[in-house]
Amino acid sequence: MKTYAIISDIHSNLEALTTVLDYIDDLSPDIIISLGDIVGYGPNPRECLHLIEKKANIQIIGNWDYAVYKNEYEHFNEIPRESFFWTRDILTDYEKKKLGSLPFYSIFPFSKSGENAMFVHGSPRSPLKDYVSPDLPSWTYTVFFEISNDFTEIDFLFLGHTHKPLHIVVGRKHLFNPGSVGQPRDGDPRASFMVFNIDEETLNFDYELVRLKYDVETTQEKMKEKGFNKFLINRLSKGF
Repeated sequence: MKTYAIISDIHSNLEALTTVLDYIDDLSPDIIISLGDIVGYGPNPRECLHLIEKKANIQIIGNWDYAVYKNEYEHFNEIPRESFFWTRDILTDYEKKKLGSLPFYSIFPFSKSGENAMFVHGSPRSPLKDYVSPDLPSWTYTVFFEISNDFTEIDFLFLGHTHKPLHIVVGRKHLFNPGSVGQPRDGDPRASFMVFNIDEETLNFDYELVRLKYDVETTQEKMKEKGFNKFLINRLSKGF
């Protein structure tokens, strides 16, 4: 069995990230995968970027990462736009280029016979924009796997972006979302990520959605000190 730790949507929340990484360090997985949105919303984009660069074996770009790199903020509404400007201005040019250098997706072999797992922030159809939620029509999930066939035969698809854990079964294929490390939006404020175990020979697998409490008050205090919007501060303790 191989063990994968899959994290996503850190959003500059250093306290949540270090709590999760401490847990992962004790677990000693074979590979750590980050599904994007390292930055945005939170008070520690630089520290989170450097930690992920150090710890994650596979990194994918998220919509916030790409927006900061490209300086594209027109699609953000007023409150996220404030966070965007703050994040953009505190990152160095080198750090923005590091974000911009991340790939839109990664295809990785879970078995010895082929590259059958895909990791992307949004979806194979739209890597930065699609929100894949559990209330989509069932045919939609099939479409995502059909699109992924343009790359190779994908049996396991891992997505982020919604900040909500998800497991959808499409025939013999599986679609997962590990939830958000730094800004969960499923009503549970604890950091969320996935531990995924798979047998390379049989493709038998199991997984755990891990939820960890972290020092949310420290994160909120940092945000207050830096003048962040109250809505962004308060939502961390509510998980929405």
